[in-house]
Amino acid sequence: MKLEGIYSALLTPFSEDESIDRQAIGPLVEFQVGLGVDGLYVGGSSGEAMLQSLEERATCLADVAAAAAGRLGLIAHIGTIATRDALQLSEHAAKAGYQAISAIAPFYYDFSRPEVMAHYRELADASGLPLIVYNFPARASGFTLPELVELLSYPNIIGIKHTSSDMFQLERIRHAAPEAIVYNGYDEMCLAGLAMGAQGAIGTTYNFMGDVFVDLRTCAAEGQIEEARRLQEMANKVIQMLIKVGVMPGSKALLGIMGVPCGPPRRPFRKIEASDLAALGEAIAPVLAWRENRAAKGA
Repeated sequence: MKLEGIYSALLTPFSEDESIDRQAIGPLVEFQVGLGVDGLYVGGSSGEAMLQSLEERATCLADVAAAAAGRLGLIAHIGTIATRDALQLSEHAAKAGYQAISAIAPFYYDFSRPEVMAHYRELADASGLPLIVYNFPARASGFTLPELVELLSYPNIIGIKHTSSDMFQLERIRHAAPEAIVYNGYDEMCLAGLAMGAQGAIGTTYNFMGDVFVDLRTCAAEGQIEEARRLQEMANKVIQMLIKVGVMPGSKALLGIMGVPCGPPRRPFRKIEASDLAALGEAIAPVLAWRENRAAKGA
């Protein structure tokens, strides 16, 4: 299973009592298959993993893998503050059949750079799965280019999830480590990341408009830049509304509009309001029309 391409940063369905709705995972995964994405990034920020126990995260990894049934690439996000917890999740990912693991840098405490680098080396050494570093400066300590190049030269570390607006750094990573896989992380600048050399992208909004980004990537690869820009603009209008109403509650509401119930997010995320739902419906209408037109043409 190739690891390049468009990966949905999978949401986690919850029931009204905030327990994980395990019965809703299958339909959500089926929807991803229908969108044509290349794979799933499971247990990350979009999955509200930091609001779950280790046991819940392990169960989600197994349930998603079972639902995917070999049809999608699978990357398990195992990032935690404690190295021992990440190692435990890595074992669950391997048993469930994932192709790779990924981890955000240990956060909250002011860990030294040697401690952070040692954390990744230990994950790489212990795992039978290749490791993708999650570079997310807005949520954890960011990496310098020399640090990223050093990590990518380490055995079993094969790539970077680059959730940063620093496109210069993304291009420099591709130049310095041409064999590494680099994923663009911010959905709203997917085209920019691909233009700077990213071989794939991982994003929240791919849960409900992954088909838009699959087409965007194809257009970019084929040199159809104006069409790629049009698709990015269409997606960004939805993203702009999500930022206004809240990305997590808004994303789940949009899936509900499309007939894929995912329930509410966990508190302290708020529940969506009727006015927000109306605004989201208006924002997503052009994407739904595009999808219908595409289906009518047999795309």
